[in-house]
Amino acid sequence: MESIDLRDLLMKIKEQKQMNANLTLEFDCIIETEDVMPLIKVINYCINYISQLTDQQQQISLNAGMSGITIGFTAFTSKTDLPQINPQVREALVAYDAVLEQKGEAGKYTQLLINFKKRVI
Repeated sequence: MESIDLRDLLMKIKEQKQMNANLTLEFDCIIETEDVMPLIKVINYCINYISQLTDQQQQISLNAGMSGITIGFTAFTSKTDLPQINPQVREALVAYDAVLEQKGEAGKYTQLLINFKKRVI
């Protein structure tokens, strides 16, 4: 098992993609995993999904709460017909005890949330 600091991971992805994104990242958001690559692919998928819906700056947040850790990808969009999320994305998150949730208001904003359940150690 490897400890992955999600804050560091998101900052590295932003830097590699040379993204114009607003980051709001809390510290101490760490998960344990055998393989981080599928998670990196899911994060990239979420960034690309949101990017195709807007020409404005994307907001990426990382929050730790009592119920677990949440990574949020948010952007304003005028689009009302949003593409379906690839089912493989949700399947990839099972290994991390995480789920993907889509929220928003058609024509105003859209948001993808990756929710990691809190693990009791």
